[in-house]
Amino acid sequence: MKFLQWRHSKPTATSEKNGSIFEKFLFYLVFGCVLTSVIAVMVYLFAGASVHARRIAEEMLPRAESMSRLATRLQSGQISYDSFLDFSIKEQLGTRVYIFDENANLIAYTTENGKVAPSISQSIFDYGEKVVGSGEEFISTKWRSSEGVVVGVPIKDNMQRVTGAILMSRSSDEVYSSLMSFVHALMLSSLVASVFMVIPAYFISRRMAKPIRTMTRASAAMASGNFSVRADESRDDEIGQLGAALNHLSRQLQSNISNLILARNRLHFILDGLREGVVALEADHSLIYKNQAACRLLGVCAEEDLMQTLATVLPLCDEVRQSGEAKSQTLSIGERKLLLVVSLSQETSELAPGTVIVAQDVTEAERLEQTRKDYVANVSHELRTPIASIRSLAEALNDGLVKKEDDRSRYYGYILRESMRLSRLINDLLELSRLQSGAIALEKADFHLDGVISEVVEQTSLVASYSGIRVTERWNCEKPLLVHSNSDRIEQVLIALVDNAIKFASDDGVIVLDVKKSEDNLRAIVSVMNTGHIPEEHLPHLFERFYKADMAHTDGGTGLGLAIVHEILSHLGEAIETQNEGEYAVFRFTVAISDQA
Repeated sequence: MKFLQWRHSKPTATSEKNGSIFEKFLFYLVFGCVLTSVIAVMVYLFAGASVHARRIAEEMLPRAESMSRLATRLQSGQISYDSFLDFSIKEQLGTRVYIFDENANLIAYTTENGKVAPSISQSIFDYGEKVVGSGEEFISTKWRSSEGVVVGVPIKDNMQRVTGAILMSRSSDEVYSSLMSFVHALMLSSLVASVFMVIPAYFISRRMAKPIRTMTRASAAMASGNFSVRADESRDDEIGQLGAALNHLSRQLQSNISNLILARNRLHFILDGLREGVVALEADHSLIYKNQAACRLLGVCAEEDLMQTLATVLPLCDEVRQSGEAKSQTLSIGERKLLLVVSLSQETSELAPGTVIVAQDVTEAERLEQTRKDYVANVSHELRTPIASIRSLAEALNDGLVKKEDDRSRYYGYILRESMRLSRLINDLLELSRLQSGAIALEKADFHLDGVISEVVEQTSLVASYSGIRVTERWNCEKPLLVHSNSDRIEQVLIALVDNAIKFASDDGVIVLDVKKSEDNLRAIVSVMNTGHIPEEHLPHLFERFYKADMAHTDGGTGLGLAIVHEILSHLGEAIETQNEGEYAVFRFTVAISDQA
């Protein structure tokens, strides 16, 4: 059983890092721009180089076609050789020019500076032979090769016969320089764009970080137990949806925690109101919960003292955890006896379940059980004695052992007396049973107490005189005294007390019925006093059933008279006590004085 308890937690360190989300957003945006520029440059540098070489080739191809047309005009005599060379050398600076005849023989060539090259690669001759042989234009964009970018155009006469070829090439250094100049321009533009992206990235980051900051603060407040804080859910995007979800979570948590606290308080209230003690332990015997009844029954409340008191029960807790079955054990605390029932609780840890100890005070129950046994034994004894006497006397008469008429009459008298004693015992048992069960309704009415006492004195004086005992009454208040109670039952109480006083009064003694008022004048105090003394050890037990203080003076009594007196006065709402006062043994009880007195 685990009881749960609500605690406020402190905000985490994340909520204290103001600006960290904004800085990350800004960094990611700027970094994304820079990374995009770098990737663009790298992609262009590795994948766009061929595109750039193709562009250079496409630029060189129209010039090669122009030279092819000039070569055709040179062959037809339309232009001079010097004009052709001037165009080939002066107009094509930075580009190599190779001229082949109809047999693919190189007849003229230039360099990018207009000077003769010291050597010509075999690829140039192969390209020239290919153009002359096919009669079609040729383009090579293998700019990393030694000859670089190469384009070839056939020279045709008016009859469209191939009479030669023009090849133009751009060296790899030239291509690389042109490529790098474009890359530098691209890098510079990307850098400028990244710089200009900082400003919008700053505002975008602030706009995106603001609601997240609000939600962070709201979640920290919720963690500390403040569920009144709400996140911003006005946006239409995912952040607004997140804020709405967080607010819904806050409301649900507040409702659930309130219900849990209410349930916990109700459970504590219920457990604290139990008469049985409840102690909940973890698997390692650490204390989880104890109610007030447990502290009262065990006599200690501090955790250390409580666990020390329950030390003998802890092995039983281990047995219950292993077997899973509830077990009980009796524990003595002073004069009290406690019945401890140990059972499994719900799982309170990841390792093993805990246990719950329910303590119940069985002292009174055991006392009642013992009283029941004594009651049955006493009733059996009291019934057996007269029955045994009647049986023995009847058997003697039945067997004809009694011959004389006087003896038979005496035996009949014995039988009659024992049957009357048995009848009184049964009547007293029934009377006491009815009183204790509440089956008798005692109606109250106003009557004069002095009249009842006078009648009791008159009725008991004759019997008391046989023992030389004098019964008198003594009034310490005005007469007549009007009281409110049940006159028949008060008379029954007085007769029973006087009869008891006659049995135990000293020879030639005195019995006094003393009457006075209480200090508040609300009750009459009636004392039945007889000369003599009751041993102090008997005083607490005089009103118990079948209790006899002095077996020598029972005179056939049942031991139920004072118990009946106690029950009658309890039903009337009165009290009775007994004590020794000087030379008198005193039984003192109260009677309510009527409002009409």
